[in-house]
This record gives sequence, C-alpha cells and structure tokens, in this order.
Amino acid sequence: MTTRQSCLILALLALGGAAVDAQARPDSTARDSAQAVEALRVRAAYAPRVIGSAAAVTIAPDAMPGAVVAPSMSEVMRRLPFVYIRQNSRGENEISVRGSESRQAAVLFEGVPLSLTWDARADVSAIPLTGAQSVDYVRGLSSLLAGPNAIGGVVSARLWEQHDAFRAPARVTRADLQIDQFGAARTALTAGGALKHSATSTLQARVGAGWRDTPGMVRPGSLDEAGTTDALRLNTDNRSLDAFAGLRYEHAQGRYLSGFVSMLDGERGVAPEMHVASPRLWRNPEVNRRIGAISAGTGAIRSRLGIGDAELSVGLTEGTIAINSYGDRTYSSVTGTERGEDRTLSLRGTFDQQLGERFVLRGSFTDAQVRYLETVNTNPTATYRQRLTSLASELDYRPMDRLTLTAGLSQDAATTTEAGGRTPLGRKSGLGWRGGATWLLPQRGLRLHASLSERKRFPALRELYSGALNRFEPNPALRPETARSGEVGASFVRGLMDVQVVAFTQQIDDAVVRITLPSTQFQRVNRDRFKSTGVELTAGTMLWGASLRGDLTLQRARIEDATISDPTQRMPEDVPERFGSLFLTAPLFAGLEGEARARFIGATQCSNPSSPSLSEQSGAEALDLGLTRRWSASRAWRAIRATLQMDNVFDRAMYDKCGLPQMGRTLRLGLTIG
Repeated sequence: MTTRQSCLILALLALGGAAVDAQARPDSTARDSAQAVEALRVRAAYAPRVIGSAAAVTIAPDAMPGAVVAPSMSEVMRRLPFVYIRQNSRGENEISVRGSESRQAAVLFEGVPLSLTWDARADVSAIPLTGAQSVDYVRGLSSLLAGPNAIGGVVSARLWEQHDAFRAPARVTRADLQIDQFGAARTALTAGGALKHSATSTLQARVGAGWRDTPGMVRPGSLDEAGTTDALRLNTDNRSLDAFAGLRYEHAQGRYLSGFVSMLDGERGVAPEMHVASPRLWRNPEVNRRIGAISAGTGAIRSRLGIGDAELSVGLTEGTIAINSYGDRTYSSVTGTERGEDRTLSLRGTFDQQLGERFVLRGSFTDAQVRYLETVNTNPTATYRQRLTSLASELDYRPMDRLTLTAGLSQDAATTTEAGGRTPLGRKSGLGWRGGATWLLPQRGLRLHASLSERKRFPALRELYSGALNRFEPNPALRPETARSGEVGASFVRGLMDVQVVAFTQQIDDAVVRITLPSTQFQRVNRDRFKSTGVELTAGTMLWGASLRGDLTLQRARIEDATISDPTQRMPEDVPERFGSLFLTAPLFAGLEGEARARFIGATQCSNPSSPSLSEQSGAEALDLGLTRRWSASRAWRAIRATLQMDNVFDRAMYDKCGLPQMGRTLRLGLTIG
C-alpha cells in the first residue's frame, strides 16, 4: 500500500470517528419527516418531464444514489434512462440517443455550447460536474433555439439553482472523499451561498474543486487481456483536477448578471480494444479544458404587447488533447504524436415576448467561431476554422388554458474558411422547422405531447479532414445530414406513482457512417438514410418507504443504401435494440438505506479493421448494490453520510463497444460531510 493510499484510509477513519460522535448525539428529526425528505430526494434525483413538447429527464448529480465523487458528465449520464454512453477506441465517451450518432446531440454547460467544436461533439468524460446543480436531458428536439447541429437531443448542465428571489440562497459547504479496493481516490469540495442579500437583490457565489486519481479500470474476471495479468485493464489509468468559480447578481424583478469559469487538467490512458490483433496503443498525456462565460438578462419587461425578457451570453471554451502512439503494449516507445488545440468563441442571445393573452413569441441567435490547431508528429501545425450560425424563432399559441401549440423555423449555416492547407468547403446552409403540442389534464394527472421536426447537421472539421494518426482516410466531400424526427408521448402522475411512455421515429438522409476500406483504414461516408423507431418507458412509485423506478428502451435502427450488399452493414454500429434498468432504494435497519440497480443491454454491431463486415457483440446484465448511513451533525456541517457501493457484483463483461468492456466488480467506500 502506498503512502497516499494509507493517508486516505486514515483520513476516512478519522472522519468516521466524527460520524460516530455525531451518532451519539440525539437526532431531533422525526422519523416520519426523515422518510418524507428521503422520498423527495430519491425522486428528485431522476425525474421524467416534458420540455417544449419533447420528453426529458432532470437529474441532480449530488443527490444520485450510488454516484461517484467528483463525477464527470459521462458518469452521471450512465445512470440516466434512455441514453447510451459508450467509450470509444480514442478513450472518449460518446452520447447516443434514439440510435443517433454522438455528433447529433448538443451539450451545453450553463448555456455555453460544448459540442460546437472541431469534432462537433463533446467528450463527456472530460466535462466535470463538480458543483453542478442539475442536468436536463431532452431526448428529442424540444426547441429550435438550442443552436446549430442540435438534431439528436440536448444535454444542459446548470451551475445555478433556481430559488425564490426574495430569499437568500441556502449556504452550502460540502466535502466528499471516496476510495476503492485498488487505491483509486476521488475527492471534492464545494461551497456557496449569498455574499449579500436584501429585499430587492442577491449577490451569490459558488466555488469548488474535484480531484481524481485512478490506477486503472477493473477488468471483468472472465476476460483475459494480452500484455497484462493484473486485475486492472492495461493502460486505463486516469488523473485529473478540476475547479470552478461563479458569481451571480440577481434582482428581485429578474434582472441578472452572471459569470463563471471552469477548468480541468489531466492525463489518461486509452484502453486497447480486445477484439482486434492490432488495436490503437495510445495515451493522452494531456487532456485540458477551459470554460468561461458572462451572461445577462433583463428580467420581465412590461410593454403594450405584454411581458417579455431577453438574455445574452458570451462563452469561451478551450481544450487541448495530446496523443502519443506506441509500438507495443509496454507503452515505452512513442511511434507517433498528435496535439490538438481547440477554441470556440460563442455568442448567444434569446428572447421571449408575450403577444396578448394567447401568444408567446420566442427567438434566438447563435454564432460560434471554431478554431483548431493540429500538429502531427514533426509536421507543421495545420489550422482549421469553421463558423456555425443559427437564427431561430418559435411561436407558442394557447387556444385553451391547458393546450399549447408550437411552430418554429430556423436558418442554420456552417462556413469552413480554413482547412489545414486544403481547399475549404465554403458555406453550407439549410432551413429547419418544428411543430409541437402539449395538452395538460391536471384533474386526471395526465400530460400528452407530440412533435415533428426537420433540421440539418453539418459535418465536423474532424469528420472532413482528420487522419487520426493514419487510422482514417479523410473525406472532404461529406454532405450535411438532414434529420426528420417525431415523437408522441403520455405522462401520468397520481399520488406517489408516475409513468411516462414515448414512441419516437427518426430518419436521417445522407447519414454519415463509418466504413472499413480495403486498406484496413476507416472512412466516413454518406449513406442514403438512417432510420430508427422505438418506444421508451419509465415508471416509478413509493411502496412502504421504498422507492422503485425502472426504464426500458426498445428501438430498431437500420441503414438504407443502394450500394450495400452485405446485410450486416445495414446495422448501425454500437446501437443496442434494447436496454434498461431497475432501481430500488429502501430503508433497512439501524438507520441504513439499501439500494440495488439491475441493468442490461442487448447485442450490438461493430466494425473490425480486419474485415469489411460488422461483428456482433453479445449483450449482458449487471447488478450494483449499495448501503448508505446518515447522521445529523453540528451547525457547521448539516449531515454526515457514509456509503459502501459494489458495482457489477457478479463481475459480468458488459461492453460499451466491441473489445471495450465496462469495469468489472468494484468496491467503493465514500464519506460526505455537509
């Protein structure tokens, strides 16, 4: 055991002593009150919603049972229903919603678009959520106002929590510490509250930091791996430090001025694929990200037309990722290097204006300037530039009190002005439209919604020009995708039970897919169309103090193209036809709360450099168990919580992609103060 591990365990024991001392003090909280609070906590951590006539889920990262300390966005979203998170062979974590490709989902952090980059997608494993108050995840296209390229869902993380403007925000101080049986350590500190509060205004601040040091990912016991006999997967260590700070002034009438900065510095290994003879042998010696934004809002402004408001934000994201390629599994000899510096400056504005009693007009504009500097081996640095813009407007009409109809139009464009010395594509543009309806029947606890939409997605600079250290053949001739989506759903809430059912369909013309060339390189090409249809179901209830929630996704996705003769190539990569989970939390004895989460995923298809045909990866099931104990504490610290969590109890091999299994059996011990 290393000195660092010993210190961490001693710290846990010392804090555990404080917990025992707190337990000895009488708890003035009534038993029935504690159960009511806990029920609300469990339900709030995972709440199905409808946003803009599209199905959505809201989650509070800090309240999630079984969550890891200092989580990344990918670790939070792996516990969400209906979303498929997969680690790719570059070590990145991708989002797939309703069979969509990861570049079709928009990701925002406090309004800053993180997916408008060189790669047109956000690596959610490199987005820290330390201190984030909530994460909204809209599976369909709830609005055209989210900006360009948003055709496959919107993920939005929020740093600031909504509160009554006439009350001071609650002061929060929290410390977390967690270790596992292999010496992985994670810790986080967050603090926040009102610096100044009066009857008319509030000035509040939030600060925090998170640290992770993981020696590797546990390999499921049934698998052997070339190059190692250790219990941990080869080259899967991960170290990172993140920090954030935010300041917000808010007037009681809604006017506000807000700013924040967030950073992450780290390094990580990239797991080699286990199903190919010559996988990528990569490491990322540098993974850095900076996010910052300033935003302002007018609050409610009354005019002859009605009440309206406007918001404006300027955001900057910068990221650096370095790649070292190695000649063998000892990772001792570097055979190639690549360094990329990504920067996006974005300007976003939104407004909404009431027009009489029945109409509300909403609009937005987004302008994102993307610059990427790429240095491969000793070659000169290549510069790429792309500008993405969107202008959108939607009109809400309420013909009756409980019915809302929505119609909208957008004009989106992508202009490539610099292409690393090659001929740039110039400007591509396209119109988008959307219609939706939401009908609320409160006396029956029922909400019905439906929507239809069409929008384009423009290929990313990386899709067009990147060779990925000779793994890909670039294709600057890629055409924009056109997505046509629809959904219809019903949500029912009655007492302590809720149910949501959603049926969806999606067709993407000129779909961008990956193929294997005779040279064994990959290439992205356009296919005639991609189609997916399916059903999403979630339900939750409270029984005898226990909380039970389940979710199920059934989907069928196919690629259609006149040039495809191999039937296996009509199956999209890494799209399971079924997956879901069942989650239970219940009070046990002596103040303990137990939790169990069963999850499963169906078979998927994936490409193999040694064959033009796709290979099948079988599905699997896994079970996670946990125990939690809480104690009341002093005024300085509201509560103390200890957790014991075992993930993948039966040590099953469950795959993100072919040859890339999720972690095997892992035991985690954690302590939270505050």
